Amino acid sequence: MNSYDIAFVPSDERSHREVLEKIHAAWFRGERPPAQPRPVIRDSWLRLKRCGLNPVNQPAAVADRARGDDAAILAVLPIVRGMIGPLLDDDHILLVLADANGTVRWRAGGRAILRRADQLAFRPGGHWSEKAVGTNAIGTALSTGTPVHVHAAEHFYLSHHGWSCAAAPVIDPRMMRPLGVIDLSSPADQANPMAVALVASVARQIGVELKEEHRRDLGRLAAATRTPGAGRWMLVDDWGWVAAAEGVASSARIRLPSGLSGSFPVDGLGVAGAERVAGGWLLRPAARSEGVQAQLELTIGAHRCWLAAPGAKATSIHELTGRRASIVAWLADHPAGVSARELAEAVYGRPDAVAAVRAEICRVNSALGTVVQSRPYRLSESIRVIDER
Repeated sequence: MNSYDIAFVPSDERSHREVLEKIHAAWFRGERPPAQPRPVIRDSWLRLKRCGLNPVNQPAAVADRARGDDAAILAVLPIVRGMIGPLLDDDHILLVLADANGTVRWRAGGRAILRRADQLAFRPGGHWSEKAVGTNAIGTALSTGTPVHVHAAEHFYLSHHGWSCAAAPVIDPRMMRPLGVIDLSSPADQANPMAVALVASVARQIGVELKEEHRRDLGRLAAATRTPGAGRWMLVDDWGWVAAAEGVASSARIRLPSGLSGSFPVDGLGVAGAERVAGGWLLRPAARSEGVQAQLELTIGAHRCWLAAPGAKATSIHELTGRRASIVAWLADHPAGVSARELAEAVYGRPDAVAAVRAEICRVNSALGTVVQSRPYRLSESIRVIDER
C-alpha cells in the first residue's frame, strides 16, 4: 500500500486549483473553508502557524554551504539521472536533489524552468525546509518521512502557488533516516499527478541499492578484520550493524553510544569495551578483575545520576539530569521492569505521556548504549546500582 495520496485528478485540475486557492485563503483568514485540505497539507499548515509564520511574508531562501556529510545525497545522482533524466527533455520539468536538511545540492531542467526557479532561489544552496520556506514537497517530505505531492495553493506561501512539486525521501540504510530528497517540480498548470509515484519508486530503488552496497561493506569489514577467534566478541561497523560475531547470539544491529569511550552495555556481551578497527569496532567483554566480570556502576543521587565504567584506564562518567535521571532512578527502584504507561505516570504524572518516555529512553540509550532494555522497561543486568539518595 502506498504511503502517499494523489494531489489532484487531471480532468478537473483547473477547477481544483481554484478550490485550493479558496481553501488556503479561508484557512489563513480564520474562516470556514469550502473543503478541508488533505491531512498531510493540513498538518504542515498547522506546524507553520504554530511557528508564527505568515503566508504572505515569505522570507528569502537562505543560502547554505554544503558540508561533506550533507552532500552525501549526490552519491545517488547517477541512479537518479538514469531513471528520471529522460523526462528532462520536457522544458517544464525540474529535477532536484536536496540533502537531509532540505538544502538544494543539485538541479537540472530546461532554461525556462531554471529561470523560473531562480526567482524563488530554488537553486543549489537554497534552503527548503518547512521552517525556511513553508509547506513544500522537499521540506514536508523530510518532516513526514514519506513521499509528498504539494500542488498549487497547497503550498504555504502565496509566491509558490504557481508550482506543483512531488518529493520522496531517500532512506540511508545505515542510519535508518533520510539521506536526502528527490524532487520533481513543474508549473502547476502542467503538473502530472503521478509525479509522486515516480519519485517514490526511484527513492525505493535507490534504497534497495544502498542496502545492497551496505551489505557488501559489512562483508568487506568482516573479511579485512583480524578477529580474536575464540571467546565472545562482536564486529560492527560505525553505525552498529553486525558484520561478524562469535559466542553470542546477536541482533542485526546494536546501539553504540556516542563517543565510544570507556565501557558500555551490549546485549549478549554484557559490559563491553570497543577497539577501533578499519571501518568499524571490535567489541569484547570488558576486562575482568579477580575473576569478576566488569560492571557499569549507576550512582543515584537526589536529583542526578552518574553512570561509570570502573577499572578502565580512563574511566568514562556520564551524568544524567532531569527527566532522564528520573526515568533511570525509577527503573532502578523497579528491577522487575515497568510498562511505558507506568513509567509515564511516575515521571510525567500522566499515563498518556508514553511517546515522551520512549523518546527520552531512546536518547539515553543513544548516548550510553543499551542501558535501558524494553518489554518491559528495565535496567540492563550489567549495571550495578549505588543508591545515594
